[in-house]
Amino acid sequence: MRFIKTVVFSIFVFPFLPSFGFAQNEVKIEREVGIKEKLVPSEASEWLYDAFEEAKKPNWFQEFSLNGYSYEAKFRLEGKYYSVEFDSLGKIEDVEIEMDFDELDDSVKKNLNQYFSDNYEVHKISKIQIQYTGEEDDLEDFFDENEKEGVTVRYEIEYRGKVSNKVDEIWEGTFGADGTFITKRKIEIRITDNLIF
Repeated sequence: MRFIKTVVFSIFVFPFLPSFGFAQNEVKIEREVGIKEKLVPSEASEWLYDAFEEAKKPNWFQEFSLNGYSYEAKFRLEGKYYSVEFDSLGKIEDVEIEMDFDELDDSVKKNLNQYFSDNYEVHKISKIQIQYTGEEDDLEDFFDENEKEGVTVRYEIEYRGKVSNKVDEIWEGTFGADGTFITKRKIEIRITDNLIF
């Protein structure tokens, strides 16, 4: 039985090892499953409703990745799409809000444009989210009372990028509050009902 488990693990994991062990950039492979709120840790739902009292019927998801799983609440508030992520125990990890490129400050746009022109021949941004991280009390105060102390602001941007004659790839880049590059990871889109990791 142990041998069979080892073989199965090797079959599913070995083909992906070059992507993870030897790649210069991290790879993002995730799968979301919609769940009912009663399956979410109470710490997560309580924090959400304290910070966003006007949030109505958020959609809850369990998100699986190579590092384990987390919980995510998605909802629309004042014309914006929000995504609030919690760890497996229900502790807040970050809050992300979708925005358009035109909404960014000019200095942020300038730094982003510089990064893309320096690193890609062709690129196309598909999604921009402003990301807020910090301790749970600091984040709650920020969204409830607009107090910024202890809150870190970054941008998470999904984009396609092409270098010379290579095939264009999909990336998730993290950028600082001023639009300067921090890190990126390649997105692997897997359409399957089976978790492969």
